[in-house]
Amino acid sequence: MQALRRLHRSAGRIEQGLLLLEGTHLLQEVLRQGLVPDLVLATPSWLGTHGLLLARLPAAVPLKTCTDVVLDAAATTRHPDGVLLTLATGALPAPGTTTPDFVLALDRLQDPGNLGTLLRTALAAGVERVWLGEGADPLQPKVLRASSGAALALPLERLTAAELRTRLAAGRAVGLQLVAAVVPEADGDALPYWDLDWRRPTALLLGNEGAGLDPELARLAERRVTIPHSPAVESLNVAAAAALLLLERSRQAHGRPGP
Repeated sequence: MQALRRLHRSAGRIEQGLLLLEGTHLLQEVLRQGLVPDLVLATPSWLGTHGLLLARLPAAVPLKTCTDVVLDAAATTRHPDGVLLTLATGALPAPGTTTPDFVLALDRLQDPGNLGTLLRTALAAGVERVWLGEGADPLQPKVLRASSGAALALPLERLTAAELRTRLAAGRAVGLQLVAAVVPEADGDALPYWDLDWRRPTALLLGNEGAGLDPELARLAERRVTIPHSPAVESLNVAAAAALLLLERSRQAHGRPGP
């Protein structure tokens, strides 16, 4: 039990090489993606109502039964739905060495809910790589739940601020279009996001929820885009803004008219 509780923290996940995933949906996602859990822990009531899902578990996966009290103690959520599992971090997608065509670069994003929602949108939009400059751990249970398992399917790289700057500069040197999202009116040279050619190899840079994009990162960008909106609000939530920006690439690729 203590080993599972240590997975609540980044240090424990690194030490054990495991992730903690909670709930039926994440187990379904793990199996749908062809991943193999290291352990499944479930209550008798859950086992009694999920026979079809259990039948999809590889025979070698340890399946342990526990009480509701034990499951509550192991989980990060207050009322887990009857099952949790662990997954080896080595089973996750490797970043690869070639320059990707579509990158999401995040600067110090702090809120796990924002990050999880953003990763789910990134997967839907065809993002090939996510570079995370510090900020929230993308493999913590809150992010995994908010992403609905999308975080397990994306090649994620956690970098220091300096490493992110270096990575972006290297990408720009080989033709990656660096695009910074800015608040309307903050930059007179910023384009409405639909006027950018997103079909080029692109890295989209999004900043911290409160402080925005680090000025040093912003200076690396060759393009700045904005989402025009009513001045009644100063800025949009980063996850909401990212949905429009990331999915614009798909819209342009299919030749649909702009807004």
